[in-house]
Amino acid sequence: MTPLAADRVLRTHATRFKHWLQEYPGNEIGYPHWKHVEAHFSELLVTGGVGRLNQDELTALLYLIARGWDIGRMIAWLSNTPTLSNLGDLEREDFLILARLAATIEGTEYDDARYQFAASIRKLRPLNADTESVLLAFYDSTDEYTKRLALISLAQGGYPGIRALIEESWRTIEEEHHKIGCLECLSEYVGDETLLREYLDKARDLPGRYLRDYAEHLRASLP
Repeated sequence: MTPLAADRVLRTHATRFKHWLQEYPGNEIGYPHWKHVEAHFSELLVTGGVGRLNQDELTALLYLIARGWDIGRMIAWLSNTPTLSNLGDLEREDFLILARLAATIEGTEYDDARYQFAASIRKLRPLNADTESVLLAFYDSTDEYTKRLALISLAQGGYPGIRALIEESWRTIEEEHHKIGCLECLSEYVGDETLLREYLDKARDLPGRYLRDYAEHLRASLP
């Protein structure tokens, strides 16, 4: 398929999907042409076509990835396996091309793509300066879920500045699941029991049933 044909296909898919949502708002999973979107994405991966797409083509693809967040077949962000894509071998550079765009493009319609990449980029282990910079851009997102998943990915990847980011998140984000994410980073990846106990003490009097339950679970697991 020529680059021009790829351009037409991606833009047509995105336009058709937008029209579908206008007629059936909130019914992304019911879109009848997902198999065609996924087949074209798979072809791009197999042929190395992602790297040949221009900005508009990549933006259309990113929009479709965002809209398919709850299907999870384009970016395997819900999977615990090392696989980056359920449609084939999504090469590291293909993945990073899309992740860099997701980290910098403006518009809340791309939030559902941002957090997919923020979660699944941890599969590119070990983290390096390139993947860390992308994750830090995701951490700077105004979307809380994206910020939280980027924080966890950085912690899992052994980011040297993770303690400072946890402190910043704890101080500036009141949402209880974000604080749970901070505790998860400390308990699962940082490996500093003294620091974990300090944050568990901070969580003791904070509102939020889920936060209290998680903090109690962690306290009970400490020696």
